Amino acid sequence: MTEQATPAPAAAILATAEVTRRMLLLGELQEALAALGVRSVLARNHRLVLHYNVVPSGPSGMTDPVLHIFTPEGTDIATTDGSSYHLARGEKCPACDPVAAAVLIRHGRYAERRA
Repeated sequence: MTEQATPAPAAAILATAEVTRRMLLLGELQEALAALGVRSVLARNHRLVLHYNVVPSGPSGMTDPVLHIFTPEGTDIATTDGSSYHLARGEKCPACDPVAAAVLIRHGRYAERRA
């Protein structure tokens, strides 16, 4: 008996307005990080389905944008749900204060390494 690989869950398709809102929030975080000397790249993601005749293939469309962050201690990825920034390393910061989130990102790893 052969085993079939389970397909990875498809990324949720977001409405254009929601993607725009999240891009703006991540852009604010990017500006705050730049003020601290931290480089980052904002990326918009698009899920493209080429096999429409394969069920269930799901729709094509824009998915959650991400901010790739490059600190001296390493890299991280930030996303947002509109109310919080979520870091790949598991931390969460309120999206209403991108400056505080940038400080945490910039200095968080350093504080963790020293502890």
